[in-house]
Amino acid sequence: MERYFFLLLLAIHVFIAKAQLDETLLPATGEREQLIHHKGFSLSYNPSYVQPSWVAYKVSESRVIADEVKGKYRADPMVTSRSADKKDYKEGGYIMAQFVNYLDIKNIPDAVEESFFMTNITPMKLAYYKHIWLKIEELVRLWSKDPEGLFVVCGAILSDAPFPTIGDNKVSVPTRYYKAVYDPENHRAIGFIFRNGMSSGKLSSYAVSIDEIEKETGLDLFPSLEDDLEERVESEVNFSSWDFELIE
Repeated sequence: MERYFFLLLLAIHVFIAKAQLDETLLPATGEREQLIHHKGFSLSYNPSYVQPSWVAYKVSESRVIADEVKGKYRADPMVTSRSADKKDYKEGGYIMAQFVNYLDIKNIPDAVEESFFMTNITPMKLAYYKHIWLKIEELVRLWSKDPEGLFVVCGAILSDAPFPTIGDNKVSVPTRYYKAVYDPENHRAIGFIFRNGMSSGKLSSYAVSIDEIEKETGLDLFPSLEDDLEERVESEVNFSSWDFELIE
């Protein structure tokens, strides 16, 4: 009876999590990776690197509440394989950075707590985190004025392996990260590729097409879009419709 009740709760959890995202936009799950749905985001977890190959979430103006939260880092209870621990970062020289910032999902019940699961954490250099990663997150929030919001996929470029590692759990330290932003209302997209440790340069200088991200990562980021739309959106290299002056 207890097992049945647990499975029922798990099924409800997954159903609610999927409802937060348009599931048709999720990338394909990588080989030997675990697909995990949380309330505010979904991810494809790769235990070989102790990193997700992608994390997907939605940013909308109504969801952004910019006040500080002090969360508790802990293991993701849904992971069925090797996982990172807070202790892995103790002497690594890297900070514990979130793929999905809790600010973007703060009004979803229980999502903030889940954003501190170790599956949503990655080792970044402090200067890069402060001057590049946080700024691009802020810019995406400023872009998300439409009620439909923006769909974001981000992660480490795992095809850069082998990586240096930190901690007893051998947490991979990615060389590069990517972020892909899709605007479903206007059918446009923009991508970014960053090097871990970079801390200068205009954000627009990191902009690339979605095709370029897919080439570097080996991922198919928006596989369920209609073929013609997917080809147009992913190959687009004219970024003038994205207002970088909001932050630069």
